[in-house]
Amino acid sequence: MKDELIFTIIGIVFPIVFVGLLILIFWRKGKKRTEQFALISAELKLNFFPKGSTSLFERLKPFHLFSQGWSRKIKNLMEGEANKVELAIFDYQYTTGGGEHSKTNRQSILFFHSPKLYLPDFNLRPENVFHKIGGAFGYKDIDFETHPIFSKSYLLRGDNEAAIRGLFNNELLNFIQSQQKISIEGSGNQMIFYRHRNRIKPEEVESFMEEGFQVFDQFLRST
Repeated sequence: MKDELIFTIIGIVFPIVFVGLLILIFWRKGKKRTEQFALISAELKLNFFPKGSTSLFERLKPFHLFSQGWSRKIKNLMEGEANKVELAIFDYQYTTGGGEHSKTNRQSILFFHSPKLYLPDFNLRPENVFHKIGGAFGYKDIDFETHPIFSKSYLLRGDNEAAIRGLFNNELLNFIQSQQKISIEGSGNQMIFYRHRNRIKPEEVESFMEEGFQVFDQFLRST
């Protein structure tokens, strides 16, 4: 009887301790990441907001990504100006599904704002098998006969198809199809760049910015 009681107590206490340790580990990793981003932000002369910004959330509403899921959070926000362009770099997460089937998606986002951009509302992301199946049931995808690799690799959507086709010229299509699984969304004078479920390491911030500016410059030339 005594042994059964001990095993029962162990069975109750061990999971609690294990979960507590996991929470502590993730908390420490998150704290270290925030500290690293704060240092990088200072080096780049950007403003740092560890818990994000409500005003930025408002500006991001037109983008498809920020209409997905629930429990949406911005963290480790670096905000300011670089190359005479207003930008923001941040961690973004949201949850889809519920209960045992819930999944939290985390990615790093690079946001641009420039009065030189004139973009129709569009969202571009890697095409997967579910998108292809959806296409058979009317799920709209803007394809280009001149660029079968692009059309096969990416899902491009937006209400103003004519304007989007006008934006995605040969040079832009060639550039995008040469990239690896990037996601881009545009709306007026704003644009975001990211890779789905890919959160960069602190030491990758500058290379992420360089890559994003290459994309930004391509769209700037197309507008």
